[in-house]
Amino acid sequence: MTSDIASQTLTEHQQLINLIDELILALKQLPNDVQWGNTSWAQDMEILKFIRVQTLSLENAKVNTIRGYYRDTYHIIRMIFEAYFILRLISMCDEYPIRIEIKKGKKDSSLDDARDRMIKQAQKVFGSRLLRTHTEGNGSILVAIVRGVPVVDDKGEDTGVTIPYYYSAWHEFQPMEYHLKKKRVIKKYSTLRFLRGEWAGVPNRRSNLYAKYENLYRYYLTFDRMLENLRYNGVLNNATTTRVLVHYNFLSGFSHSTSDSISLISTRRLSEITPGGLDNVYNHYFSELALLYICHLLSMHLQHVIYYFRWRSIKLRNENKVYRSLCKKVENDFGYFWFIFNKPHQYDIFDYANRKCNYKKKIFYRPEDIRLGDVRYYDDPLYRLKRLHQTSHELTTGNIYVSPFHRDDASF
Repeated sequence: MTSDIASQTLTEHQQLINLIDELILALKQLPNDVQWGNTSWAQDMEILKFIRVQTLSLENAKVNTIRGYYRDTYHIIRMIFEAYFILRLISMCDEYPIRIEIKKGKKDSSLDDARDRMIKQAQKVFGSRLLRTHTEGNGSILVAIVRGVPVVDDKGEDTGVTIPYYYSAWHEFQPMEYHLKKKRVIKKYSTLRFLRGEWAGVPNRRSNLYAKYENLYRYYLTFDRMLENLRYNGVLNNATTTRVLVHYNFLSGFSHSTSDSISLISTRRLSEITPGGLDNVYNHYFSELALLYICHLLSMHLQHVIYYFRWRSIKLRNENKVYRSLCKKVENDFGYFWFIFNKPHQYDIFDYANRKCNYKKKIFYRPEDIRLGDVRYYDDPLYRLKRLHQTSHELTTGNIYVSPFHRDDASF
């Protein structure tokens, strides 16, 4: 059965699989094309190692897709999807928030005075590294956006490059130490009674580490905080953050075994689930969507590492001929998958034009009337993919979408 699924997957998605193989090969080859200068950072090697690990996992996801193990595939994709934003954060984002509780001092007549005093203190402490400030928590928290620590040369002069604070936070945070021993868990399950105790000579070590990890996790490394910090650094805006959340929620359903995801992935009818009847079943749309995720994530990692080495003023052989041309090929051939940073497809424009129409008031919009920047994002990646494969004539508006890859089984 698995061999039949693999044969059908390869037949129906050959072009997409071939491009994925090209991307994997390019990412594996890329370290050999880096032209290192006189100096390199340990961070450079770590970024390459990070991308290598993601590439191997995406290669495994491709194999699982071909064999029809869709649930396993989406679980891996979700892991890599989240890791991509960690990569963006730790590699180049040099603006980070420091939160300070606003408290009235003896000479402060109001909280506004206290805030202004704290802003002046922050300006004195951080100097030119302080970029801007704002408040949150009903004005009770001052958030200072600070630039990371500058890298200096052998003479102690600023090189103009900063080490992202998130890189240090990512290194320092110990999830097992934090999650297993955080106060809520300790209180509910009394975990410390069953775990090895502290060394007698350092009785406060655990509480000191907990406070440190709590700060790192709460303000820098939860998924929501990562998205917020990426917005501080201009990697994301409100629109692209929404797109991230759509895919994160869709993929998380498979990781957490929600009722909807189990129903989606169970392509056989209950009457067919009998002894010997639990084999995988080929699904064109599950396989195509998975392969599109894999292809675009590989391309996004490749684009980022190119950008990273440009930022580091490190040359890359075959940058345009091999690496950039592959990224362009992904968009040219499979850009119909409207992901995070690319543009909507003609179907999305058609769909948005229809949704704007009000046939009761005789107000109609044509796809050519719609600006790309106005097109709203979808909320269900699988549903949209099926609609992409279906030529549609909206009777109430008169708009027509002719699918470039129509399939008769794309029905709902």
